[in-house]
Amino acid sequence: MTSRTGLEAEAISRLTDGLEPAAIRAILVQCLAGEIAPSTAISRMLEAGGAPATRAVIDEVTHRAATLSRASDRLVQDRVDELTQVFVENVAALADVSDSTKTLSQPGQVRASRPEGFVDRDDRRISE
Repeated sequence: MTSRTGLEAEAISRLTDGLEPAAIRAILVQCLAGEIAPSTAISRMLEAGGAPATRAVIDEVTHRAATLSRASDRLVQDRVDELTQVFVENVAALADVSDSTKTLSQPGQVRASRPEGFVDRDDRRISE
C-alpha cells in the first residue's frame, strides 16, 4: 500500500515536472508539499523569476491540476487552488505597486488616486 506522503509526492511530481524556470518550480514544489504558505511561495517566485514567469508557472500548474489530477490528489489540488486564489487576489495589488513605482520614478507626475493636496512620505523625501 502506498502512503499518503507517497501519493502526495507523486501528484506533486506529475503536476510540476518540466516546469521552468527551475528556481520557481522548486518553490512551487515546497508550496504544494505544504512546507511554505502560498503567499510566501508567490513572493519568492516573483523574486526568483519575475511576474510573467510566476504567472506562467501558476497558470500551467492550475491547468495540469484540472486535467491530470486523480481522485487521490485532492490535498495537492486544494493547495494548487489556494495558490491560484492568493495569486489572483493579489494581481491587482501587484499591478498597483508596479504602477506607483513607475509613477514615482518619473518626476513631476502624481498618482491619480491621491487626493488633491495630499502629501505622502515618499513625496516629502523627493522634494526635500
